[in-house]
Amino acid sequence: MTQSASTVVAGPDRPNRSPYVAAAGFFLLLVVVGGVALVPKLRHRDTLKDEAVVAAGPPIVLATKLVGGDKSSRIEMPANIQAFEETTIFARTSGYIKERYVDIGDHVRKGQLLAVIEDPQTAQSLLQAEATLAQTKAQLLQAEANAELSATTNKRWQALVGAGVVAQQDADQKRAQAGADAALVTADKANITASQANVNSLSEQASFSKVTAPFDGIILTRSIDRGSLITVGSQTGVPQMFTIAQSGVVRVFANVPQANAVGLKAGQPAQVVVRELGGEVFPGTITRTSQSLDPGTRTLLVEVDLKNDGRILPGMYATVRYDLAPTATAPVMLPANALVIRTAGPQAVVVDSDNVAHFKSVVLGRDVGSGTEIISGVKAGDTVILSPDDQVVDGGKVKPQMQALAKP
Repeated sequence: MTQSASTVVAGPDRPNRSPYVAAAGFFLLLVVVGGVALVPKLRHRDTLKDEAVVAAGPPIVLATKLVGGDKSSRIEMPANIQAFEETTIFARTSGYIKERYVDIGDHVRKGQLLAVIEDPQTAQSLLQAEATLAQTKAQLLQAEANAELSATTNKRWQALVGAGVVAQQDADQKRAQAGADAALVTADKANITASQANVNSLSEQASFSKVTAPFDGIILTRSIDRGSLITVGSQTGVPQMFTIAQSGVVRVFANVPQANAVGLKAGQPAQVVVRELGGEVFPGTITRTSQSLDPGTRTLLVEVDLKNDGRILPGMYATVRYDLAPTATAPVMLPANALVIRTAGPQAVVVDSDNVAHFKSVVLGRDVGSGTEIISGVKAGDTVILSPDDQVVDGGKVKPQMQALAKP
């Protein structure tokens, strides 16, 4: 008996996962063992840290008691000094500089001759216009004589035509001629008016060749010399002749922030200090304000006018002191280094009688430089921390070291 052979087809080999499972189990075992060993150490470290903090005691902080400010206060602002009047002089006619009579730094009076421009074209045009005017006046005299003769002849011919001596046609011609001659007189008078206007215009143009000072002042710049070619106008690229400024009185401009701008008005006293003049104080008053805040800087432009004895130079920097309007009650002054800016807004750290720190929100008033007026949030007599660091937390104990605070 023959047994039939059967063919067995083997399937694909299945991977052996035993090594991976063993490795994963070993890793988890290490994690568990490490956690069991590390957690106590971390707890012990935190315990030691807490014990160190307790042993060290509360953080030592500088603190001061708040004091009330004055009902009236003063602010100081940087300022810029400018001449009371300053203008650039351009030529109003073209030509060559014939004469120059002043230079930089010269004091001039209103109407004083500064320079002469040689303008032959305008001079010749003026001579021609004057000649034309004279010719037109002569034509008027001739026209008036002709008109007088025509009027007399017309009267005679009208009398003759009534007597039947001459024809009506001839009399009408004489009447028309008299009217035409009278109209010619009127036309010549109009021509004289036009010619006179042309002469006046050219005379005014010719007067521009003499450059005079528009007001009393000092020559600041000069851009011409004899022989320089000058052109009319003030467009870009056209050279200027002079710059003149009046500095007998100077304007002092300062930009006052919005917080201090309320109440500043014309007539209020002000003091101007120029460091380069030995810190001398020049008393003055506010002359005018812009009456509106600059939307870009939120500042009010304030002007103080000062009489100048010659020592104050336009372009100098200065400091202006303004006396602010008194408030109803004396404000609380918070030192600048006691103000804390957080996401909750401006705050101050107040220390209570148990030396516990509390972060209190405050409403700011005017900034007077060394400190800030506080409208609400703290009161005079409160103890606040100066320059609080990260060790100071809300509700935490502190060890304040008091520091005296002078009134601003």
